[in-house]
This record gives sequence, C-alpha cells and structure tokens, in this order.
Amino acid sequence: MWPLSWGEKPFMSLPSRRYLLLFVVFVVLSISIFFLVKGLSQKHPPPWIIWASGIVEGDETEVAPKIPGRVARLFVKEGDKVEKGALIALMDSKEIEARVREAKAQVERLKREVERAKAALELTREVVKRKIQAAQAGLKAAEAQLQGAKAQWVRWRKDWERFRILRERGVISQKRMDEVDAAYKSATAQLEGRREEVARARAALKEALAGTKEITLKAKELEALTAAYKAAKANLKAAQARLDDTRIYAPIKGWVVEKLVEEGEVVTSGTPLVVLVDLNSLYLKVYLPETQIGKVALGQKARIYVDAFPRQFFPAKVCYVAPKSEFTPKEVQTHRERVQYTFAVKLCVVENRGLRLKPGMPGDGVIQIGQGPWWNPIEKRIESP
Repeated sequence: MWPLSWGEKPFMSLPSRRYLLLFVVFVVLSISIFFLVKGLSQKHPPPWIIWASGIVEGDETEVAPKIPGRVARLFVKEGDKVEKGALIALMDSKEIEARVREAKAQVERLKREVERAKAALELTREVVKRKIQAAQAGLKAAEAQLQGAKAQWVRWRKDWERFRILRERGVISQKRMDEVDAAYKSATAQLEGRREEVARARAALKEALAGTKEITLKAKELEALTAAYKAAKANLKAAQARLDDTRIYAPIKGWVVEKLVEEGEVVTSGTPLVVLVDLNSLYLKVYLPETQIGKVALGQKARIYVDAFPRQFFPAKVCYVAPKSEFTPKEVQTHRERVQYTFAVKLCVVENRGLRLKPGMPGDGVIQIGQGPWWNPIEKRIESP
C-alpha cells in the first residue's frame, strides 16, 4: 500500500483523490474517443469491419419462346416492370391456328363416327339377341312337336302291327286294315315333317348365333374409331399447346433489364427475347482473401454502398460463402492490391429502398464482424480524396 500520510499530515485528502480518479477516467475516455474517431475517419476500415468492392448482380431470367417463328408483337421495353404471368410477346400463329382448326374438324368428324358406330353396335346386339331368342324358342317348339309326332307314330306303328296280324287271321276286314295303314303312313309323314322342322329350327338358331360375329366386327370397328378419336384429340391438344406457346408470359415478377429482339424478327426456339431481373432479390458479389474469409459467416449483417447514393446504405446480409477459392476475376476492381486466390461472397439485399439498386452497379460491401459503428467507404473517399 502507498502511504497516505507524510509525517503527521495526510498525503492527499479524500475529495482530492476522487477528483484525481475522475480526471484519469476522463483522460482515458478522451484518448479512446480520439482513436475511435480517428479510426472511423480514416480511409481504411476499423477492425470490426470487412470491406470489399464488387458488382451488384441479380438472378437473370431469360424469357424465350418454345417454338421457332416470327415475333409478331412485343409488349414490353427495357425498364418496364412486369408481373408474373404478364404477356411479354406474341409469335406469329397463322399456320398453327390452321392446324388447330383442322385438328378440331378431325375430332368432330371422328366423334360423330364413334357415336354412329356405338349406335350400330347396340342395334346389332339387340337384333342378334332377339333373333337368337326367337330361334331358340322355335327350336324348342319344334322339338316338342317332334316328340308328340314320335309318340303318335309309335302308337300307330303298334296298331298297324296288331291289325296286320288280325288281317292275316281274317279277324278284320281289308277296309279296316286300309284305314289303319293310312293312319300309320300319315303318322310317319307327320314325324318326318316334324324332323324337318327341327332341322330348320336348328339351322335358324345357328344362323342367329352367327350374328355374334357381326357384333364382334362392329365392336372392333368401334374400337378402331375410338382409338382414332383419341389420337385426334391428342393431336388437337398438341396443336392447341403449340398455339398457346405463341403467347409468351413472364415467368417471374421483375423488371425488363434487356430487350434482345425487335418485332418482325425470326427466331429459333429458345432464343431469348427479353431478360428479367427481380430488383427485390439483388446481391453484391465480392471476393475476399483467405486471411479474411474465416471471419465471415452466413447471416452476418452487411451494408451496400454505391457511388450514385454515397450517403445512403442498403441493408444486406451474407447469404453465400464459396466453399473453395478461385482466381479473382479480371473484371473485379478491389480497393486493395489484387491477390491471386480469393473466395466469392454474396451480400443479399434485404431491402432495395426505392428500387434504386440496379444490376451492373459497382458497389462497396461492408460486413460487420464485431461490435462497433458502421463505416461508409464512399464517404471516406469523398472526404479524403
């Protein structure tokens, strides 16, 4: 401990010691503020800031037709804002419209033929069914009559045998024998007639059953027409889809940053007509050396500054850190001496205020890796040219 007295008198009174302590604190704070202000006013960033330059970019969407042809109409120009699903262009569709009309006519014709074939098949089935039923009933009746005729013939056959014996014995007269003989012959003729009727009934049933072949033929005809009808509908659908492809819509909500063709030009399928960019999804792509990349992490807060608005910042965050290093692209202009290997980092814009940021703008990205105030590199360049 330091002595608090010198002889009989105290070295320093208690109020004096307090004033001295406050003075020391004031000096320390003044020095800290001096160096902090000096650090913020200097051209190089403070240690809690990583600074890199790059180009504002956006994920471009090229709008192109699926089919080749002549560009009949263009409904947008560079700088236009378009909603998702907005009509961008029309391709010439006269030839395709003719194909659609032809395909529709083919579908209608085959539809009528299919309906006619269905009606003919149903009618044939009904007619054949009735013929078979009638033939089966006729055969059944003929067979029943044949059985009756057989029974009658058997009875007269027995009578004829019995009367023949009686005639030989002289018991009955010849006249009576002639009557029995005539009845027997009549029964025999009737039996033969019934047999012929059964044969005709069986032939009629066979002919009626043969009608099922006609049903099969008409069913095959209907099947072929139905297949052709389905193919025609598929052809119409394809033609309609091709016609729909002549109308080109915006796949995203964005802004037209480039128009690549003019009305009347003939293009192939896949040829870009315009380029769209969503100005609410821009990012600044910068390249950091290996000495700094370890301090950067996804989600870190960042700010983007551009020369057009030197005192305005655009809030951003680190949304991509390349897993591997690469040669720094030649077009990249950095504030430091170029290095051979760098890591690509994307600073995604959280809010594009007033949609002032545009793709292609050079910008400065400031990443906050520690506690401390923000630092505007453009202001420092203006203040310290």
